[in-house]
Amino acid sequence: MRAFVPFGRITLVVVALLLAFAFVLVAQSSSITSSSAFRTGTDSLWTTFGGDKSSRRKDISFDLSTPPVAGCEDIVNDLQQQLIQRYSVILKGVRHANIWGYLETENKGDAAIWAAQQILLSYLGIETMISCRFLEHCDLDKFRAKLEYYRPHSAIIMAGGGNFNDYYWEDQPSRMKMIQAFTNVSIRAFPQSVYMTKEERIEMTKTAFNKHNDLQLAARDQPSFDWLNETFYESEGITPELVPDIAFMWGNRSEFRTEREKKHDVLILARQDMEISDGNSTDIEWGTGTLDVGGKVGNLTYHKVDWRHTKTPGINEPGGPDEEHGVNQRAWIKAMDGFELLGSARFVITDRLHGHILSTVIGVPHVLMDSKLGKNLNFHNTWTRDCECTRITSNMTEALDVARLYFEHNPRD
Repeated sequence: MRAFVPFGRITLVVVALLLAFAFVLVAQSSSITSSSAFRTGTDSLWTTFGGDKSSRRKDISFDLSTPPVAGCEDIVNDLQQQLIQRYSVILKGVRHANIWGYLETENKGDAAIWAAQQILLSYLGIETMISCRFLEHCDLDKFRAKLEYYRPHSAIIMAGGGNFNDYYWEDQPSRMKMIQAFTNVSIRAFPQSVYMTKEERIEMTKTAFNKHNDLQLAARDQPSFDWLNETFYESEGITPELVPDIAFMWGNRSEFRTEREKKHDVLILARQDMEISDGNSTDIEWGTGTLDVGGKVGNLTYHKVDWRHTKTPGINEPGGPDEEHGVNQRAWIKAMDGFELLGSARFVITDRLHGHILSTVIGVPHVLMDSKLGKNLNFHNTWTRDCECTRITSNMTEALDVARLYFEHNPRD
């Protein structure tokens, strides 16, 4: 028996070493998951990478002494992967979904959101069955029948965007009615900005939402997520999530920047509604013209437009070759029109959130200014503050200064 003792000791040592090695691998794997796939929005992507590039890029979009540069592919890809990973968990078990909050306007940002939702659902193998926005305009019997037919693999998914607010008070009451009407159906959500300031309407929202015991809410910026957490922290069955805007499901689309003819030096994508704030550009005429930005650059050609009011060519012409009635097809065509618009200029100035997001997706150098509801900077400060293609300014004068700086470093041919 003694002859086997040394072999037993060696075996124990080997086993111990193997267990220790496996323990290290698990720890490393856990570290990767926490710092990349599920990092919180307030953490800079670049703090985990180290080196000179990290310190140079952290909060680079606030640096008005240097011009923005083209491209932000790494952060775009990171945010796209975060969406896939989180919604793989959030929508686990769902195979068929009705969408609540379908919004069709000429707003190219809304179209990009809808198309991006379809990209993600397709990736996850989830069929979109019926889409509605208001109870009174929805065939509720058909809506409910579809959900019942595919139970337990069906759910309602609330569309993403910026209408979870009491500033307009249009989509939020509809959302509340839907949640109360379908308390026996799992309800999930794509990311929204939240802006709730009126106590009476906040209480109405809480009352309606608390009637549901399987409700997931999603915020696309840290302040919105904090509001959801604070408002529903005592609510059983209501789970808030912090995820990037769904439009990052488009992934890197740099071809719209690199392969499109440049028709203007500067695109001014401006709001034309009640949310105008930092981006007030009323001194600049709509349409095309020239702007003298001074210095060595002098005059720049510009195109000023609000893509909420630009007609998408062809799809609404009755009997025309490009007439289109499909919900997903119309959204896709409008989103493409938005990408083409952003890619038509060398530099973009915008106070629209999806002007910033889609400019980041294609990597075009641009300036972002905030809107009245604060959603632009709330989102930027959560997710895209390290993008080198972005600069933040508080008014149009500063924005044009950044444009001049950009063209001083990137002379036109």
